[in-house]
Amino acid sequence: MISRTKVMLAAAVAVPMALGGVGTAYATHYQDRALPGSSLAGTSVAGMTRAEVADAVREAAADVEITVTAGRATEKANLADLGWSVDVDATVDRVFAANSRWSNYATSLVSERDVDAVVTVDPARTEAVSRELVQSADKVGRDAEVRRAKDGESFVVRPAVVGQRVVASSFEEPVTAAAEHLRSTAVTVRFADTAPKVTTAAAKKVAKRANAMIDAGFAVSDGAQQHSPSRAERASWVSVPTTAAGGPGRPVLDTAKVASWVEGVAAGAQSEPVTGSRYVDSEGEVRLVLTEAVDGRTVSNGASLGKQAGGALARGKEFSADLAYDVVPATWDEKQIARGAEKLAYPAAEGEKWVDVNLTKHTMTAYLGAKAVKGPVKMVDGSSDFPTTTGLFHVYLKNPMMTMRGTNADGTKYETPDVQWSSFFVGGIALHAAPWRESFGYSGSHGCINLPVPVAKWVYDWAPVGTPVSSHY
Repeated sequence: MISRTKVMLAAAVAVPMALGGVGTAYATHYQDRALPGSSLAGTSVAGMTRAEVADAVREAAADVEITVTAGRATEKANLADLGWSVDVDATVDRVFAANSRWSNYATSLVSERDVDAVVTVDPARTEAVSRELVQSADKVGRDAEVRRAKDGESFVVRPAVVGQRVVASSFEEPVTAAAEHLRSTAVTVRFADTAPKVTTAAAKKVAKRANAMIDAGFAVSDGAQQHSPSRAERASWVSVPTTAAGGPGRPVLDTAKVASWVEGVAAGAQSEPVTGSRYVDSEGEVRLVLTEAVDGRTVSNGASLGKQAGGALARGKEFSADLAYDVVPATWDEKQIARGAEKLAYPAAEGEKWVDVNLTKHTMTAYLGAKAVKGPVKMVDGSSDFPTTTGLFHVYLKNPMMTMRGTNADGTKYETPDVQWSSFFVGGIALHAAPWRESFGYSGSHGCINLPVPVAKWVYDWAPVGTPVSSHY
């Protein structure tokens, strides 16, 4: 018994042979048209030209709508939104592929041939859509992070959160099928857990290494005091780099900053020598020391300690060390005392100007070395309520005319205008003219040395700023 299919096939082959010229016309007609029985994704396109099929493909692809449900969120999108597209030219070529074989012209009258659309996918877009779906479903995870604490004194860990990813088969397969069949569809996305790239445990190990560098004891002694940086400063020397994979790398200590801190301590511990100032007599005996000579010092091991400290802290090891010094000897500035001046209140050098204020005798005398060039002159010094300060001073300010103000012993205020020829030598105490006084040679001022006007003018002109003033009993 001959099967029905074989009968149909035989008949189909016989048709164009029997038709003769009609068969030729049939073939010519369908040469540029979709053969009978041709359908695209279940829709007949028989008899359509290539252009008509292309238009039909475009229209059908544009009408495809995907309803995507991810978690509680549901949205509608077209194929392009999701990263899928229908290749119109390739799809038309698939429909017309049958036209390339003569046998298909005959069998097309008694058979059907359905083809799917040719689909292309943009991986970058589909990946982005997957991330958006995870986010809209509130299933985003995160890697653990190592970050500096808010107080800046340590490193802390933000824990990882297990997230989820789109199960590709639940999303990509139905969308691809919808694109190939040019049919709208609904897709319910499924999710699967995805482990973070950086776990909390891994981040804690990195933070522990970083904090070990900060926690390690660190002190440098200058011989009198221990110096240690604050925790925040030590933490600022440590950084946690990001690896190529995006996770926290091995902590790094900025040894240059450590060395700079040590060098700063060393710089503060160094000192310049202080040149002493003293007076010696003709026999070389020191009669007066104005300024003590003090040796200076330079740190000899600052650079090496900085390097050692950086190495120790980088390993999380304690470091403690002492600065070492080289002594810079001080020198003396010596002045030769004028012969006979060693017996005076101030051992002046030969030719040196100075002023003697004798509070016992209430006199002022101007000297050039050991020789008196003015005086002794009677003066009025400070009263018992405002005694004149004693000691060795120097003229530091001069004023030819001024108003003096102050407070009396009873608390009332006083103001004296037009005070002439003031030569201040300590605080508010000056040698100055006192035209309001008719006599001199006693204690009665507010601490200043009151002089007759001509004498005050002479002192003002003769004694420059810097002139020594010896006030004594």
